[in-house]
Amino acid sequence: MKKITILIISLALFASCKKSSDSTTTPATTTPIVTPSGGTYTDLYNFNTTRGENPVGDLIISGSTLYGMAGSGGANGFGCIFSIGTNGSSYTDMHDFTGSATDGQFPIADLTLYNGLLYGMTQGGGVNGWGVIFSINLNGSGFQVLSSFGVGSNSGSGPTGSLVLSGNMLYGCAGGGANGPGTIFSFNPLGNVYTDLYDFTLASGVTPSGTIAFSYGVFYGPGGGGIGNDGFIYAVDSNGSNFQTLVTFNGTNGMEPGPYERLVVSGTTLYGMANAGGASSNGLVFSVSTTGNGYKDLYDFTGNEGNGAAPQGSLILNGSTLYGMTASGGGSYTAGLIFSISTSGSGFTDLSNFNSADGAFPEGGLLFSNNVLYGMAYSGGQYGWGSIFSYSL
Repeated sequence: MKKITILIISLALFASCKKSSDSTTTPATTTPIVTPSGGTYTDLYNFNTTRGENPVGDLIISGSTLYGMAGSGGANGFGCIFSIGTNGSSYTDMHDFTGSATDGQFPIADLTLYNGLLYGMTQGGGVNGWGVIFSINLNGSGFQVLSSFGVGSNSGSGPTGSLVLSGNMLYGCAGGGANGPGTIFSFNPLGNVYTDLYDFTLASGVTPSGTIAFSYGVFYGPGGGGIGNDGFIYAVDSNGSNFQTLVTFNGTNGMEPGPYERLVVSGTTLYGMANAGGASSNGLVFSVSTTGNGYKDLYDFTGNEGNGAAPQGSLILNGSTLYGMTASGGGSYTAGLIFSISTSGSGFTDLSNFNSADGAFPEGGLLFSNNVLYGMAYSGGQYGWGSIFSYSL
């Protein structure tokens, strides 16, 4: 479980801080760097405690603006929602979480854009302290807690991963539920209706983790526990029926899918990453059929220079190329890297290595837009609290 450091600050000192923005580009620790692979890495923004610490999940984009969340820090120390231009200008602290019953604390994973609003979840806060589902306008106004976990029909607690949009419904995962290990739920933002779709069982010894993927009426997702306690990949129909374990990790074929893992669905094939295990025990990239057949270890990370270790977050697919990040390994700083690899498992390329000064130890995934990758590093950067970067292919 990721450890979140809470910076203890005087709430009274920042009580009046609701929103703040930088009208110019925040000074970065580096100028654009052309990497050996031919791309250009640019440090767009460095988190600095009062504007957020330790960014989580992936960025999303609308027009020329990126949106994301910091897991802690901000005016109250409980995390924040932010926006920033794709060129690194106009960083805006849109909302600082307060940890109260009418707010949340410690946001998790990605925001989801639907009908002009951003939706997301927190791991804590809300009526019972188990987290919330919230919405906010793109300009930072109108923040609302739509549902608190652990209240009424919402029996989940401590959500995992991100909300996923399909049609006019949002879907997600949380701990708790009717049986304790966790639940898959739907949330209708038209009326704020929460529905428990599937409850994991104590007998199976498995719990949901990461973010579900949705394809043709079926959810696919990673989980923790299972036989050997090394994790698994599951499928379940969107109405909560026909639960199947597609892959059981055993160390040799991978283990411990990451907390921000989201499977990529392409036709009848799933692509994903295991945080550990594999030939060198440093994690791997895999593919498997949506029926659970034909599991392939596409690439084993070694942790050596020019390679990575502990892949985190989600893969993204562009054509026949997968892009992702590792939380460690890479160059001499061993602070992680950005990589690409063919869907066949060939052509692994170390695109760029993190070096602490411009970010370190990424835990989320990448965003692909107009031949540019955008992402966040969990720590490092100018102030040590993480950074936002772009990588032009």
